[in-house]
Amino acid sequence: MKFNEVKPQQGFEHPEENQLETAKKADTRRPRLTLEHLGKLRKMREIRKLEVEDRKQLFKRIYARPVAIE
Repeated sequence: MKFNEVKPQQGFEHPEENQLETAKKADTRRPRLTLEHLGKLRKMREIRKLEVEDRKQLFKRIYARPVAIE
């Protein structure tokens, strides 16, 4: 059975007639996230996490209690 042979059922719409999915010029919707976008976001999150850890280590060294001189 081919797609053209399927009888339209109640609630069935052809993709060409779908008004919700078609983008218009004044459309403010964000584009869909692709795997490439998700990969970049993951890498950015990991880099930020490493930077925060480095900053914590630096602050621990800076604000550590001084060693008592005897």
